Amino acid sequence: MTSSRASIARYLRERREAAGLTRNALSAAAGISPALIQKIEQGTRAPTVEALTALFDVLEVPDLFRDHLVALSYADRYDSSVPGTAGAVPAGDRVLLDAIPYPASLQVYSTFDIVAANAAWERYFPGLCAGTTLLEWMLLDERSRTAMLDWHKQVHLCVYGFRVMSQGVVPQQRIDELIASCAQAPEWTEFWTTEPDAPTHLDRPVQRFRHPDTGEPITMIMHALDHTIPRREWSLVVFCPVPD
Repeated sequence: MTSSRASIARYLRERREAAGLTRNALSAAAGISPALIQKIEQGTRAPTVEALTALFDVLEVPDLFRDHLVALSYADRYDSSVPGTAGAVPAGDRVLLDAIPYPASLQVYSTFDIVAANAAWERYFPGLCAGTTLLEWMLLDERSRTAMLDWHKQVHLCVYGFRVMSQGVVPQQRIDELIASCAQAPEWTEFWTTEPDAPTHLDRPVQRFRHPDTGEPITMIMHALDHTIPRREWSLVVFCPVPD
């Protein structure tokens, strides 16, 4: 079984079980035979996009994971290399980052490595600077628990995203390194082995933080934007205040 197929199989099986559905019940709702669902969940059959879409709809899979799992399904059919380590940040990207008045950073998914951050980002998230990793900061840096007002919920979602999206994409050695580091946090086992109450929140990334100057709560929405022209290994992540 390829690593990409195994990732799809594990996620769909866990999502079905979390939804409280048997294979027969999922079959009836999705219009896919129980035998095919079993093969997909066992990783012995590569799912078609049509089958994935039907399963996603019934299982209420977040759009973020839909895109990722469809891309993995194609990796089974075509040669696909693992992304390399992000290189130096071009001067033009740095100018763009520093011109944004709100907290902004360049991140590599799905390890959440911080490649660069602007001044606003470092004020809101002290210690989460270039060369660090979001997961380790949230779980191991006490300042994260002050900066993030919904720390438990947001960290759980982030760990869940890492667990789902890293397999088949990130080198196993890197995954193991992050797990070993983050496992020092007492909440790690809970976050790593359970599904968040509402994983669909990944498609509505509204979060609450503590304003670094006033200490007052501030609600912000996260935008994660991929670089298309020119192509980059990282995404631009920006937190903007929610309009009143």
